[in-house]
Amino acid sequence: MTGTSRSPRYRRRAQTLRSQRQLAREAAEAGEPLAAIGARLKVPPSTLSDWARADGFRACDLKAKAEAAAAAETEANRVRREAEDLLEAAGLDADASPVKREVEKGRARVSALLDAGLIPEAEADMRKARRLQSLISFAAPVTFGLNAAQAAAHEARGYAFEWRLMLKVCEAWHDGLEGVEPVRDGSMRFDGMYMHRCRMVWDVNRALFGPDQFYEDHLMEDIYLRADEGWFQGFRSQVRDAVRQLREAGNDALADDLERKLAEEARGLEQYAAYDAEMGYARPEM
Repeated sequence: MTGTSRSPRYRRRAQTLRSQRQLAREAAEAGEPLAAIGARLKVPPSTLSDWARADGFRACDLKAKAEAAAAAETEANRVRREAEDLLEAAGLDADASPVKREVEKGRARVSALLDAGLIPEAEADMRKARRLQSLISFAAPVTFGLNAAQAAAHEARGYAFEWRLMLKVCEAWHDGLEGVEPVRDGSMRFDGMYMHRCRMVWDVNRALFGPDQFYEDHLMEDIYLRADEGWFQGFRSQVRDAVRQLREAGNDALADDLERKLAEEARGLEQYAAYDAEMGYARPEM
């Protein structure tokens, strides 16, 4: 049998072709020219051109996709920004921690992106928000303990400050004689006198200077300043001066009330002194 001889043709397996086609598409999307892809993968230009046309990775196709993605990204960013602005305007995240605020903003962004039909962008934002929420949940047991410890320390500092102020207002800042248990419990021993004196200061100032909402709102600040200046060391003489001014102004009712309260305080101090003497506590002369 005669005839021209031909070299045998070897067809590539379908699986190999699918793999090469996938590699070609990924390389083109990454920016590699088709000619370089064909040479590297040993794919004929006609075959590669067919793949590019069918799979949408010709240069014109990739340019159109990039422009569409850029436009979609711009729209997504606008939607995200508007969602965050609405959330802040509503004040829904005002008291949250920075991380929790970011989670709330992520949820708002996802909701807005879904409403705008931007599904891929919504999925991406959802993954970020879920990651943060997972971190928050992981840290929650330790965070709770630390917050509780911080709150307890803050409360202890507040009690200590209030106790020091109470001692000053009550003129009772001696801890006790050497070797004797000191007087420490302000809430039990001096709370009544402390409030008693604060009320007298409020009554005197309101009567002498007239109702003043600003002063009434900042009464305790005035008490703090007076205590730091040592004003309460001569408290009874200060109140007696106020009684004299009130009687000169014709306000005998308040003057009588203040004198009654001073007498009540004197009886209370006698009871304190008797108890302190029995317990061996030292108290300054009142």
